[in-house]
Amino acid sequence: MSDPITLNVGGKLYTTSLATLTSFPDSMLGAMFSGKMPTKRDSQGNCFIDRDGKVFRYILNFLRTSHLDLPEDFQEMGLLRREADFYQVQPLIEALQEKEVELSKAEKNAMLNIT
Repeated sequence: MSDPITLNVGGKLYTTSLATLTSFPDSMLGAMFSGKMPTKRDSQGNCFIDRDGKVFRYILNFLRTSHLDLPEDFQEMGLLRREADFYQVQPLIEALQEKEVELSKAEKNAMLNIT
């Protein structure tokens, strides 16, 4: 296993492995950490990405597991979709599209019971 890599994403620190960051070679992260694209460093030497740090956890977890895990009450689908587009993680983009369809169907099937 490779040495841990610490990322500073919008001020939030994440530590992961090179294998995780390059798990989707065609993504921006795959390009950045395979040397095809330059990386920026913060004053502590961490790789710096000027993006939303809060939702990056969902992107990183997808890179680790290839599974989209969101809390039941997740309210930032639009932001997460934009971040997935930025990082160009195509399987995550597809998983988000499926999730949005699923949520849309659930909203249409909601029933109101008044007693």
